[in-house]
Amino acid sequence: MWTFTTKGFLSIVQHDSMHEHFQVKARVATPLEELWPGHEIQKIDWADYRFRITIRKDEVIPVLAKEIESILYTSFKNECEEDDSYHHALVRVWSTMFNYQSESEEA
Repeated sequence: MWTFTTKGFLSIVQHDSMHEHFQVKARVATPLEELWPGHEIQKIDWADYRFRITIRKDEVIPVLAKEIESILYTSFKNECEEDDSYHHALVRVWSTMFNYQSESEEA
């Protein structure tokens, strides 16, 4: 599952051999550091997602639920303007998905 938070972009997948764990991956370490402080972050230079943690599912779910519960903004992209690079990436994702919507409506 891809998840965009105000702290950054995450890819959350089932760990391949530890059934009670997720592997939470990120393009930059910041969202992992902020959302799950104290967990060891692996840096894998050859991987598409360089930064990742292996973490119990019961540690991931409440953190993401808290992120959802704390939403007070009316525009996600605008809430992320402080980090110019991340904001720019979000605008590109938004545009891509808008185009997908438009193409779907034409079909």
